Amino acid sequence: MSVYEKMSEKELDQLASYIVSIVQNGTSLKDEGAIPEGFMEGIYSFAYDFYQKGKLDEAEAIFKFLCLYDFYNVDYIMGLAAVKQLKKQYQAAIDLYALAYLNAKNDYRPVFYAGQCNLSLGEKEKAKYCFDQVSKNINDLSIKERANVYLESLKDIPLAVLNTEKEEQYD
Repeated sequence: MSVYEKMSEKELDQLASYIVSIVQNGTSLKDEGAIPEGFMEGIYSFAYDFYQKGKLDEAEAIFKFLCLYDFYNVDYIMGLAAVKQLKKQYQAAIDLYALAYLNAKNDYRPVFYAGQCNLSLGEKEKAKYCFDQVSKNINDLSIKERANVYLESLKDIPLAVLNTEKEEQYD
């Protein structure tokens, strides 16, 4: 059982207010003192709960804090990106998904969601490229199937090819 599940409704409200005030004041919880084992997991659960309930502003504030606390935690970055995606801030979500992918070591979930964002922005070629990469590289069959559905719907769109000449100039 996580710290979050053991807390009363009043304690959860106090924690939410505390975290939001810390984020709004620009300080970090890490600077506030020692963090007990499992506490960040509880905060993540709290942010995810806000996300699930559609309280996107609250979820965004907490995920931002979590990203500031541990910028390399893929779950925190993906959480913030998902909030941005639901808020229709697609370019910000794409940027965060790119960061998550760089930190994720061959986890193509962020690429899939970036493809969805590109599609929402009307960037069909970029979206198709994302879904193609997911289809070729992901191990999660559920996401692979979804990527293939997107690819089928984009079959008339040419597949974008990355320009590798610039990379070769720097080698």
